[in-house]
Amino acid sequence: MPAASFEEARAIVGDATGGTDPARGRELWEFVRREQPRDCLELGFAHGVGTVYIASALEANGDGRVTSVDRVAAKDFDPPAEDLVARAGLDHRVELVHEQSSYNWYLHRRLREGSANGSVEPCFDFCFLDGAHTWVDDGFAFFLVDKLLRPGGWILFDDLNWRMPEDWTTVPEAERRMTQVQEVFDLLVQQHPGYDHLETDGRWGWARKSAGGPAAVRTVVKRDQFAAVRQAARYVRRRLRGG
Repeated sequence: MPAASFEEARAIVGDATGGTDPARGRELWEFVRREQPRDCLELGFAHGVGTVYIASALEANGDGRVTSVDRVAAKDFDPPAEDLVARAGLDHRVELVHEQSSYNWYLHRRLREGSANGSVEPCFDFCFLDGAHTWVDDGFAFFLVDKLLRPGGWILFDDLNWRMPEDWTTVPEAERRMTQVQEVFDLLVQQHPGYDHLETDGRWGWARKSAGGPAAVRTVVKRDQFAAVRQAARYVRRRLRGG
């Protein structure tokens, strides 16, 4: 049977790494259950941990698919996303796409294929952006996703606080020190007139596209940045107690 609960998805994911820890996985799963997006997009899937959480929630909803995009190099990960998705019995909810260089080329194709008479028909309700983590890649990705995101749809940015390792000495120091996804969220997303609700907790940043053009009223919510850490600690304690 396909994994349709958070607990089933968590069991499939096991100890696979990929950034989406159990607390974040539960939040992602519950979001998809609550908002009921039908057409989901994931940019950067690595081992497929986030993919399984999203697809499992879609299975529980009884509708929807997630298109997950990463580089060809992800095929060599252990475990590969294909294995986790198959173990979860969620192949019918997932399309894995491998690009040679960047998911922005996938977005380019969708824009080209969906464009007619000078405009494009939006095709996604939710995008989880957890990929390159750079200003250059993800800043551009935001604008591409925005064109493909339906009114009322959401985009979620992971790793707002991520910095490049100090030993990446071929990268200028200013770029290594910068939290580049946070820069995308602050300078591009928050200043975009088409988003009416934004939330951030220091690591994740949520933005909802206005259903009616430029937002007349905008809500900005700053969550407790330690809430997710406390939730993860509670989860670990329950596991240790056998709960």
